[in-house]
Amino acid sequence: AAAEVSEDLVYVLEHMVFAAHEAVTLTPSLLPVLKEAGVVDAGGQGLFVILEGMLRYMRGEPVAEDVRLVEAVDLITTGLAPGKAGYGYDVQFLIVGQGLDVDTISQRIAEMGECPLVVGDPTMVKVHVHVPDPGVPISYGAGLGSLRDVVVEDMQAQYQDFIAEHELPAPPSPQALQDIGVVAVAPGDGLARVFQSLGASTIVRGGQTMNPSTKDLLEAIENLPVEHVILLPNNSNVILAAEQARALSNKSVAVIPSHSIPQGIAALLAINYQADFETNVAAMTSAMEEIETGEVTTATRSVTINGVEVADGQVIGLHNGELKVTGTTVEEVVRALLKEMNAADHEIITLYYGETISESDANALADLLQQDWPNQEIEVIAGGQPHYYYILSVE
Repeated sequence: AAAEVSEDLVYVLEHMVFAAHEAVTLTPSLLPVLKEAGVVDAGGQGLFVILEGMLRYMRGEPVAEDVRLVEAVDLITTGLAPGKAGYGYDVQFLIVGQGLDVDTISQRIAEMGECPLVVGDPTMVKVHVHVPDPGVPISYGAGLGSLRDVVVEDMQAQYQDFIAEHELPAPPSPQALQDIGVVAVAPGDGLARVFQSLGASTIVRGGQTMNPSTKDLLEAIENLPVEHVILLPNNSNVILAAEQARALSNKSVAVIPSHSIPQGIAALLAINYQADFETNVAAMTSAMEEIETGEVTTATRSVTINGVEVADGQVIGLHNGELKVTGTTVEEVVRALLKEMNAADHEIITLYYGETISESDANALADLLQQDWPNQEIEVIAGGQPHYYYILSVE
């Protein structure tokens, strides 16, 4: 798609690198074995590193020796960290005895945890396993014979030490090098991370019912060490404050009138740091206008809008800001709203789930939607936004 917009190789590579990064971070949700192990697909990660190296070369940037390590840490800390139970313990020991049944021991050890390895003979057996409680396999082994070379390692502590030792400051953003900065308004932690990953220089928290002030936006603009700033309000209620901040700033500021988060993301994807300021403003505005946005929330009062009757507390769906569908469940409204948005005529459906929706519920909904739209690619992203169960986009 990027190649259709521009023939500039750097521009195309920038979009390829972003897409590769997003694809790699999604691999654990596609393969349960990766999710359980807390890792990403090695082949995909390798391709990402190759593409990033090509992009750095084209930009004339030096490639640090530990660039892959930095990226690996980033992947872990932004979505692949362990759950509440942590990584558990790595347990290893030798059992010395008589008449040891290797097959039976192997079966029992496999039932206790992950990554089991049992080898040996009737007089000596080597055991290795990852378990939440190291006492379980050790007690079992002690009941079979004499234990030797017992090693217990806390993998959760190792993980924390690895992060503390190797996590490095983020490299300078390309905006600073090209004298173009981007200020984006985002209502949730997940959406803030999305905009940052796309290259936004500064995130201003805000959105529906908690709009940032003109002062907040002006401070964000003035604090950037660049003379050209692109401002993405990402909400129709923020556009006026954004325009006021633009008028008060002494810098060259352009407001891309994005009415929604998906429009802001589409605009940011269209930026080309090799192009001039005016060209980027035009390209971002054009890209924004191509996006269809859906929002699913709860009505706060009974009302009739555009011929649609809504009861207080009912789930409602808005298409490009206009009330279109109502229902009793979130899933029902999402499906009806996507039909209203003519999702079948598009290639990608993206679900940004809010702070009240769990990751498992969002993935379950995506599975249901895939049955209705089998030819579309469905992406699920943690938005963390308040008030809205889901923000949808089709493109």
